[in-house]
Amino acid sequence: MEILNILLSTQTPLLPHVGWVGVYRVLGWGLVLAGIALWCLRRSGNLPAWQRGLPLLLLLWCLWPGPLSPAYWLGLAFRVPSLLLVLLSAWFLLSHYRPQLLMPLPLTDLRRWALAPVLLGWVLLLDAFALWPFSLYSLGFAPLTFGVLVLLCLLPWSWHGVAQPSILLVSVLTLFVLLRLPTGNVWDALLDPWLWLLLQADWLQRRLRRAQG
Repeated sequence: MEILNILLSTQTPLLPHVGWVGVYRVLGWGLVLAGIALWCLRRSGNLPAWQRGLPLLLLLWCLWPGPLSPAYWLGLAFRVPSLLLVLLSAWFLLSHYRPQLLMPLPLTDLRRWALAPVLLGWVLLLDAFALWPFSLYSLGFAPLTFGVLVLLCLLPWSWHGVAQPSILLVSVLTLFVLLRLPTGNVWDALLDPWLWLLLQADWLQRRLRRAQG
């Protein structure tokens, strides 16, 4: 019983170093904005040579210190993106600019598991209104929650072999346990409001296409 209490304890959470949070906020928003810019440009068709560097220029702009940086205002309004969103953006950028290093993002596999974070977002939203008998968000600081999530992420791997979504999620959890970014809470590492809305919009769009087809 004492061991279980320790594993569920949220009294002394491990928090990230303040300096790392500042670096992560700037770099994280830079990668996310660069990934969004690249996605928008690729949807317009073949990219002219002068457009291919625009996402990287946007990333460099976010690294500019002070209020002239978009990351400064995004950090004030929305704090920091989740580790999962940042890694997705970095993977997307690297697979475009350095395809020899990474395979393209497995969108089909990722979409197959997209319903899980969508449901998690709704559960956490209800938790924000104190509609559960316990605080689910505070359990994100408990060591047991992290261990359970690692096992859940490895289940698809054990069933279907090496799966890129599992690699991505395990990478997120590994960075989280090493750096505790972005807040020390594992839910913030896996999900943020922007990623949650994006996954819901994509899920609804696919359902509408199936209904019309």
